[in-house]
Amino acid sequence: MFAAPIAFSAEPRHVAGNGAIDLNYPSGATAELGLLRRTIAGVLDFKGRARRTEVLLYQFAVALVGVTLGFAGSTFLPHAFASTLIVIVRVVTALPLVALFARRLRDQNRSAWWTLILPGGMGLNIVRHESRLVANTPSSPPWLGLAYVCVVILMLVLFYWPGTRGPNRFGSDPREA
Repeated sequence: MFAAPIAFSAEPRHVAGNGAIDLNYPSGATAELGLLRRTIAGVLDFKGRARRTEVLLYQFAVALVGVTLGFAGSTFLPHAFASTLIVIVRVVTALPLVALFARRLRDQNRSAWWTLILPGGMGLNIVRHESRLVANTPSSPPWLGLAYVCVVILMLVLFYWPGTRGPNRFGSDPREA
């Protein structure tokens, strides 16, 4: 047996009176853009809660900026300047990620102290790459790679674990806002 199909109207609705088009699509595109604006505007906002959609949109936006700058840098800029620009962008985009991770943890009713995993993961990644350069070998010690993979898996689980339904000790449910 098949379930009945869900029907979405592709036709835009008009607002009564002024003829303006309501762009509230079934995917909630305007809501997602609002979430992305909140993340970018709240660079150091550690209060409140964040939805998984906010994390996904932020990571998509950072990837888009990274790919665009990487292409433009490799095509139009000298290598040294492009490398410096990419490092600056990575540092600048890491700051909102820390605040977003703290809000995401609070959505799960966890302490924001778990955010300290982020610098640990970044530090493991740096040590892993530097150990290859110092030892002048193509690979780093296996335990470093394993530790890094474990930290990355833990961060992904914490980023995308569902939040608590309804209000918790950190505020109201962001899905209801």
